[in-house]
Amino acid sequence: EKRKLYNTLKRCFLVILVFFLLVESAIIFYPKKNIKDCDYIIVLGALVNKNKPSKTLEDRLNATIDYINKSEDDDLYIVVSGGKGRGENISEAQAMEDYLIQKNISPNIILKEDKSTTTQENFLYSKDIIEKHSNKKIEDVKIKIITTDFHSLRSSIMAKKYGFKNYSFYTSSSKYYL
Repeated sequence: EKRKLYNTLKRCFLVILVFFLLVESAIIFYPKKNIKDCDYIIVLGALVNKNKPSKTLEDRLNATIDYINKSEDDDLYIVVSGGKGRGENISEAQAMEDYLIQKNISPNIILKEDKSTTTQENFLYSKDIIEKHSNKKIEDVKIKIITTDFHSLRSSIMAKKYGFKNYSFYTSSSKYYL
């Protein structure tokens, strides 16, 4: 009786371990640094400390600047996406816009989406902004999604859910302890 229970628990543990390893592998090896051109960049929001981007958000913004510097495309727009959360004095979108302008990115190419509070809303509201701005359906627009590397697989699932078809990622690196 005890032996049977022990074997069952052992099998359950192995199934959970294999599942965990498969999911982690998918997250780690998901494509993250695609340099192909785009029409719009969506920078997904993260925590703002009062008025300043958190380290995670700053890393995403630096990845955005890095992508722009490496890109051949001069005709693109940046959608900074994120609302105002608890403990934040300004929206994530405002903090991102301020940071990018301080780093010599033209305010003329920045579009603010400052209502979202979740990754799902980032995509939903950014989609609306891009479709109105471009006068095209989201599936006809080339999108670059900027987020943190561990977040790209989940973001891809969300993008597909909201009708994004022609998208790729350019991610910042997460800290080893995350």
